[in-house]
Order: sequence, then structure tokens, then C-alpha cells
Amino acid sequence: MKRLRHLRPAFPFLAACFGLLAAIGLYVIGLAWVQASGSSLFSPADLFVPRLIDVTVVLWCFWIGSSIGSFLNVVAWRMPRGESINGRSHCPRCLAKLRAIDNFPVFGWLRLGGRCRTCHLPISSRYPIVELAVGLSMTLVAVGELYQISLPGMTVYGFGGPLWAPRISTDVLVMLTFHVYAVTIAWAFALVRFDDQRLPARLVVWGLVPLIIAMLVLPGLGITSWRAAAGTGLPAKGLTTLELTGTSLYVDGFLRVLTALVAAAILGRSLARGLCPTADPKMNPLGKSTAELMDVIAILAVPSLVFGWQTVIAVVVVASVLAAILKRTFLSSTKPLGCFAIAICVSSAIQLLFWNRLNGFQYWPSPSSTPMVILGWSAMILLIPIWLGGPANRVRINVADSEIDSENDSET
Repeated sequence: MKRLRHLRPAFPFLAACFGLLAAIGLYVIGLAWVQASGSSLFSPADLFVPRLIDVTVVLWCFWIGSSIGSFLNVVAWRMPRGESINGRSHCPRCLAKLRAIDNFPVFGWLRLGGRCRTCHLPISSRYPIVELAVGLSMTLVAVGELYQISLPGMTVYGFGGPLWAPRISTDVLVMLTFHVYAVTIAWAFALVRFDDQRLPARLVVWGLVPLIIAMLVLPGLGITSWRAAAGTGLPAKGLTTLELTGTSLYVDGFLRVLTALVAAAILGRSLARGLCPTADPKMNPLGKSTAELMDVIAILAVPSLVFGWQTVIAVVVVASVLAAILKRTFLSSTKPLGCFAIAICVSSAIQLLFWNRLNGFQYWPSPSSTPMVILGWSAMILLIPIWLGGPANRVRINVADSEIDSENDSET
């Protein structure tokens, strides 16, 4: 019996390892065989190396992404409590420092059977779930951009034939770094709000200011530029071209940042009834729940800066649908704002992965969309508080209205 109890915690870890190895083998051997069977130029052996390169890229991206997720677990726990994010991770119960092998994303938790090595008390499953979710979203974004299949205007390079391969260049890496940082900040904001904590001012500054500065210094990071709004919606020199000259390009960058922040404020105000019903709609700095509305605006500022004010409307609508599903299924005890913050990360990753295809869809909002398309999606924004708020939420709205009225009466 002792032997069985000893092996039981290791079973999920071994199952995950064998499952991963089986998936790798199936992809490398199976896909190479399928591609070779349809070509007279290649044999399966010729395609093993390209497919192994694919596996290496995906595993590397997932390891980096899940490691970021592991760090964000620390950020979400410590920063709202005023603790330092420096130092090694430790068990939240006995405070024993974790070994490096125990801190390996996802697999470290599985290897320990979900329990601390020192005190043997349970470690929350939230840690591997966050690492897995962040790792997958980062992997999708990275693979899409490295293989040149996700961003509008990119030449189809990666998946042009059986010998497809990632493209590594300065432009691609700079663009990818910008998007990975944006997704990282979106997840950081989401995890803090998921715990129903205020976004620390330091986190907001370190999150949004670098994004704003990057877009002002390198306007080419703003893929949907105002200059191209009347044409194809693409920068004149291509999306990944960072060799920018002329003051007009920097004016474009400034306008992109300005309109993105204004759009985030307007969208946040429009969603306030569904996400933070007790917030003061006048954004009175002395209001009790105005800070919650400011958090909504900060959360929306990230995708607004990345995608532009037109496309972010669709990203928010998709996120609200996902949030409603999460609220009614897996996260029933989480506040609507927490569900929405998680959903905005998912919808942003989806937009980054399928941006090229979505831009070609005439009913998806973009700088080249017609005013009617933009207005149609904007109208859906006004309906979001209806499907995000349940009966309990409507009660809180009524309470909020009475509180705001009483505050206004006291002021007068």
C-alpha cells in the first residue's frame, strides 16, 4: 500500500510526459509521412528534420511562455500586498523555498503531486493552470509570427510547402517582443483582478508606459496606422518594416496612442454597468468604486494600443461573450470583471493569431472598414452589460445608483 501511495502522485506526471512524447512522435513521423506521400520530391526521412525544428520551436516558446506564467503567479500574489517580487518562489504555507526542478512550469507541480515537498500540504492547482494558459497563449502568438502566418501584410513564408520553417529576423523579433510583452501585461492585469484586487499603480505604470513609449519610438509597431486607413489598412513599407523616417510617421504613432487611450476610456465607461456596477459613472475621484472603473480602462488600454481603436471593439465583444460563458460554467464564483479580464487575454491572443485572416473579412472592424461596420460593432458594445450581468448584478446596479444619488445629494 505504501508503494501504491508513493506512485499515485507521480502518475499524472508520467502520463503527461508520455503523452507529450507520443504527440511529438505522431507529429514528426505522421506529418512527414503524409507530406511525403503527396510529393515526388521528398521522402519521409527528408522531412523529419523540418518537423523536429517545428517541435523545438513550439516547446521553446511554450517553456518561455509558461515560465512567464509562473512569474505572473508571483506578481499577482505579491504586488497587491505590497511585497517584493524578487527572491525565489516558496510554499505559501510553510514558506519553504522551492527547488529549481520543483519550480519547472506545469511539470514541477505534477511531479510533486500537487503537494509541497516539505510540509506535504496541497499546492493550489491555480499555479499550473495559469502556467499552462499563459504558455499556450504565448506559443500561439509566437508561432504565428515566427512562421509568418498571423499578422496582416506578412508574406506567407512559413507554411509555403513541406520545408516550411520559422523566419528569424530583426523586424520579426522586435514585433514579437512587443506583442509578447503586451500579452504578458494583459495576463498580469487579469490575474490581479481575478483575485478581486486593485491593480497596483506600479504594475499599471510598468505595463502601459513601455507599450506607449515603444509605439511612439517605433510607429511601425502600430500595424493599423491612420495613414493607411483610406487604403489597404497596411503601412506603406509593410508591417514588419521598422525603418521609419519622416515626422508624419511619428504623428501617426502619437495619434495611434492617443486614440487608443481615448477608446479604452470610452469602452470602459460603456462596460461599467456590467463589469463594475458600483463604480461612479461620472468617474468622481472621490467616489468609492471609481478605482474599479479605472482598472477596467487600464485592462482595455492594452489591446487598444496593440490593435487600434477600430479592431479593439471586436476584441472586446468576443471577450465579453467568453466572459459570459466562463461566468456561467467554470468561474461562477468569480466577479464579472475577473472573468472579463481573463477573457480579454484569450480574445487578444486569438486576434493576434488570426489577425491576417480576420483583416480580410469585410465585416470585421479594421482601419479599412466602412463606417457601418464600425457602428454595428459599437452598438454591440452597448449590449454587453446585459449579458454580463445576472440578477445579482442588477441588484448591485440598483444599490450603486442609490449610493451615487446619496453622494450627489450630500455634495449639494
